[in-house]
Amino acid sequence: MLDSESFFSIVDPSQNIIVAFSGGVDSTALLNYCYELKQAHDLKGNLSAIHINHSISPHAQSWEEHCQTFCSARNIPLICKAIKVDGTKSGLESAARQGRYEMFQQNIKSGDQLLLAHHADDVAETLMFRLFRGTGIDGLKGPLQQRQLGEGVLLRPWLEYPKRTLVAYLKDRELSYIEDESNARNDQDRNFIRNEVLPLIAQRWPQAASQMQQTSHLITKHLVAQETLMSMQFGEDLSELSLSLTFLKNLDSETCDEVLRHWIKKNNIAVPSKKILHEINKAFIKSQPSSKTRVDWSRSDQAQSGGILTFKDGDIIINNK
Repeated sequence: MLDSESFFSIVDPSQNIIVAFSGGVDSTALLNYCYELKQAHDLKGNLSAIHINHSISPHAQSWEEHCQTFCSARNIPLICKAIKVDGTKSGLESAARQGRYEMFQQNIKSGDQLLLAHHADDVAETLMFRLFRGTGIDGLKGPLQQRQLGEGVLLRPWLEYPKRTLVAYLKDRELSYIEDESNARNDQDRNFIRNEVLPLIAQRWPQAASQMQQTSHLITKHLVAQETLMSMQFGEDLSELSLSLTFLKNLDSETCDEVLRHWIKKNNIAVPSKKILHEINKAFIKSQPSSKTRVDWSRSDQAQSGGILTFKDGDIIINNK
């Protein structure tokens, strides 16, 4: 079952907690769990919740009212924010996520901890989705357990738990929650993985989701170590928005690719795909570039800026797209 010791290894009980509350299974379990900790005086900071109304489903208003009723019964302050989602550029799901996180960032203050109820099944779903679409090693690290968000910090304290643990928690306390009808539609790739693929896998390997989450965690640790080593070895060469072509040509091809990825990532630009990286090598490393040489790319979900590479005075120059 849910363990407070592991929870408090991530969450600071002395700081304010805001739970991202959709009213579904996961966030209902998380908010009620925090409420129980608050009642037991294990949480010293303030406890509140935030509900984002995406205004997509015809039931969106009734979901908001459900969340208000849930929080009111427990005297939990609730902020409700409505957003407009335009999925024409990056897809509805991606646009909804982007709008949601922008609203989170606007409503989190210094010292606040925003808690999200992502769990091991979410990690497994994300890994499989990215693998099927094609991804590099960065895409296998899954959701981060902790990262800065605006003036506060975003935390995912339950990544190690499978969804069945949260369902059992709600069932034991006879708590009701919202069922989003769109989650049952398998025309969405993530829904198909969640509803069809993962349950089938779990029949044969019951711990599969948790094992995939552990693999994701190990990959994250490896990437952190790799970033540190890259900075130690090549830090001075990668400190500017320009990168010496002579320096790159003196590296073996594998190291050159990793240096390029590290440099691009360091400049807060989306890491290019394998195809784009091949174009960069062809245009700059294996050719004689000129001032007209250019390679650019974008991220399909627009969650991060795309990049533009050009050439000037023996250096590759990077800019946001």
